[in-house]
Amino acid sequence: MEAGKVRMAEGTLNEAYALFSEAFSLLQQITGPMHKDAANCCRYLAMVLYHAGDTAGAIVQQHRELIINERCLGLDHPDTAHSYGNMALFYHGLNQTELALRHMSRTLLLLSLASGPDHPDVAATLINVAMMYQDASNMNTALRYLQEALMKNERLLGPDHVQTAVCYHALAIAFSCMSLYKLSIQHEKKTYDILVKQLGENDSRTKDSENWLNTFKLREEQVNAQKQKDQGANASDNAVKFLKANPAFLQAMKAAALQSGDRSANVNRSLNAAVVGEGVPRLRGVDERAARATAEARKKAVARGLNVRNGPAANHASDELAQILKLINTASGSSTSASAKTEESASEGQATNGSVQNGAATDAKSADINVPPAPANQPVGLGATLELKKQKSKQKS
Repeated sequence: MEAGKVRMAEGTLNEAYALFSEAFSLLQQITGPMHKDAANCCRYLAMVLYHAGDTAGAIVQQHRELIINERCLGLDHPDTAHSYGNMALFYHGLNQTELALRHMSRTLLLLSLASGPDHPDVAATLINVAMMYQDASNMNTALRYLQEALMKNERLLGPDHVQTAVCYHALAIAFSCMSLYKLSIQHEKKTYDILVKQLGENDSRTKDSENWLNTFKLREEQVNAQKQKDQGANASDNAVKFLKANPAFLQAMKAAALQSGDRSANVNRSLNAAVVGEGVPRLRGVDERAARATAEARKKAVARGLNVRNGPAANHASDELAQILKLINTASGSSTSASAKTEESASEGQATNGSVQNGAATDAKSADINVPPAPANQPVGLGATLELKKQKSKQKS
């Protein structure tokens, strides 16, 4: 049996199984089948078979151990309780969760009778019960058992015991299953600190805890990034849905954007023409006398050496409205070319009634509008004069 334990620890399961089988055969001849050593040999055989993947064979051997312990040691013995606990783990390996929980409840009852409710074995059993409920997606019950196990371990073994660290790790895994990664990081950090203090940084269990901690941190960063992305998408979607549900408000926004664009473009064109002494084109919504007065004031200010802006201030409201309308048109699948044509005709003041009839846009152009609008940031006196001279020379020719 001792040689079989060594082989099982080394991972050579075939040799371990052969040694345990030979030991059980010898024990049956020497002590008979109803002996605690024979029961221990059956338990080791069950463990070897379970690690080898033969869960059904492991249950058969574990059932033998359970019967021997009940008859030789009694129902109120800790070894009998552990036999029920092992049976529960093997049934859980076969996905028979209900039967496994039934055996685990028997284990808790027998341990409470044999050792009392405040015993480290009871706390360890509570962790196993919690893992079963966790695999069954019953997270509330699993957390309740884990919290009880943590309190027992801290009270019985101390806050810096390795078994307490196991409880913290189990809680971190449970919170991770619930996508509560911040709580997972907190509990796994406690696990890592205890293991570093008790086992050192080079121990394999400490390194595993560090890997888990890094994994939880990475998952939390991913979740936060996804939340920010979803919030931005939801905000734009809600705005688009609201505007689609309120077409009157949408039309008002479009009209405001087009009117703002008309006013800024016409004022720029009038100021440029007035400064260079050209005739001011008669456009809708432009006060010619005000434009000339503004131009004269600008000339006097320049003569006195005062700083004068080259053009009117940018209309930020128009830009924001244009961006919102662009987002709405993109989301609703509207044609970009059609919207651009509508905005261009409205900004130039060339549409007769601004509507589309029989699928064709009315494109009535005014004959006296021949000057293209100058950019807002272009210096006064450039652009408009050259275009006017070119067009006048063409008309003369």
